[in-house]
Amino acid sequence: MARFTRDDVHAFIAQRILRINGHVPWRVHFTSRVINPERITLGRNTFPGDSPGCYIQAINGIIIGDNTNVGPGVGIISANHDPRDNSRHLPAPPIRIGKDCWIGMNAVILPGVTLGDGVVIGAGSVVTHSFPDRVIIAGNPAQVIRSVDEG
Repeated sequence: MARFTRDDVHAFIAQRILRINGHVPWRVHFTSRVINPERITLGRNTFPGDSPGCYIQAINGIIIGDNTNVGPGVGIISANHDPRDNSRHLPAPPIRIGKDCWIGMNAVILPGVTLGDGVVIGAGSVVTHSFPDRVIIAGNPAQVIRSVDEG
C-alpha cells in the first residue's frame, strides 16, 4: 500500500490543483520555480526544485545526471539578460551537471557551466566556470577546495 507524506499532499495540491509549477512533469516544491522545464534533461533520481526556494531557469538548457541532489534555495540560471535590452536573454551553452553531484543550499550555477561527476558545491557558492569530476568547490566565485578522494 502506498504511503503519502504531508509533503506529497502539499506538492500535489500546489502543482495539480493550484497549478503552481503545473507545467513541470516532476514534483516541485510550491516555493520553487522552474522556467522552461522542456529544456531540462534529467537523469534518474534527480528532481531539481523539489527542495524549497529554488529557481531553475533553463532558457539555454540544463542537463543534469543521475542521482544529483539539489538543496534548498539553489539557483540554476542558464541565460543572462542582454545588458542593452532587458527583455532579451543572451545565448550560452547549456549548463551540464554530472551524475552523483550535490549542490548545497543557496548555491548559484551560472550560464555555460559544466560540472563533472561527483562534484560537491558548498552552501552559498557562486559557480561561474566549469569544474572536473570529483572535486569539492566553494566560495564566490567557487574554487576547488579539495578532491572528493582526499577525504
